[in-house]
Amino acid sequence: MQHAHRSDRSYLYLRGAFRVTAVGRQALLKALLMLALWLPAAGLASAAPLEFGAEFETGNLGFAHDRAPDDDGIPKDEYLFGGGVWGSYNPTDFLTVQLIAERDQVLQNSFTSRLTYRGDRVRFALGPSFGVLNEPDQLIAPGLSAEASIDVLPRLNLALATLRPLQPDLDSDGEYRQRFDRAALSTYGENLIVTLLFEQSRFREQDDGVTRTNRLRRYAMQAEAFEKGAPFRILVSGEYHDRSFIFDNDEDATQTYGTLVLGTGVTYEPTPRLGYSVLLESGLYNFGRDDLLGEFEDDAYLFRLRTGFTVSLD
Repeated sequence: MQHAHRSDRSYLYLRGAFRVTAVGRQALLKALLMLALWLPAAGLASAAPLEFGAEFETGNLGFAHDRAPDDDGIPKDEYLFGGGVWGSYNPTDFLTVQLIAERDQVLQNSFTSRLTYRGDRVRFALGPSFGVLNEPDQLIAPGLSAEASIDVLPRLNLALATLRPLQPDLDSDGEYRQRFDRAALSTYGENLIVTLLFEQSRFREQDDGVTRTNRLRRYAMQAEAFEKGAPFRILVSGEYHDRSFIFDNDEDATQTYGTLVLGTGVTYEPTPRLGYSVLLESGLYNFGRDDLLGEFEDDAYLFRLRTGFTVSLD
């Protein structure tokens, strides 16, 4: 992985600026926490329509967070668990408030509160996000979550999403940073949505002077088929996952493997207020790169299984 390095002068300047404005950072953190808690509380006190859901996932399609520089082989016996809960309400016809608490296999724990504006052709969302209880030395890591989508043509949509930390780069042991980027281009037919997708998730932490980075790059082409009035929606995707665990400083190592993935899923909505979903991602071909070059796991089944539900209340 190629890292973008600042000059020593710019790094010292940024580091000094954050030291000088430590009081301001604390005030910003308190304000973001209050905003994140106020948004869902306002929804509970309102009579606006509510929607909530939950999701669970498991699988061995990824690196465990305690990966060591001298570990070898593509992981196949490291079963990871994740999932989350979320809720939303609509204070007006064009605004949505959303609250999300989730455990991601790469980003680990996070808590996000967003306000979304929906127009005829444009949609954008913004709100605070916090890494929570991921390391004992840093209980909360503040960040900013943003999303935007626009219908660039009558049946062509461009969507972007990002999560950025609000702290400078790693400075001491026990600190961590979460980062996420997503770009998607979708085209719509009468009964079909086709999407080209790129995602990158990255969790960086510092431990005993070593910077550890768990990173996933995901390239996908998805097709979602549906029929108006039918309760089922079918999703099929062909994907390439590039997963890396990178160790910098004392013991430099870059352990990377690629996986060709077939995704199949179904969503079932027996009523407009209730929906169920299940998605299975299966690794068809797995091969090592960088320090894992020459490693293959053709006989191992790498997968991720996700299932969840949504409920709407008026």
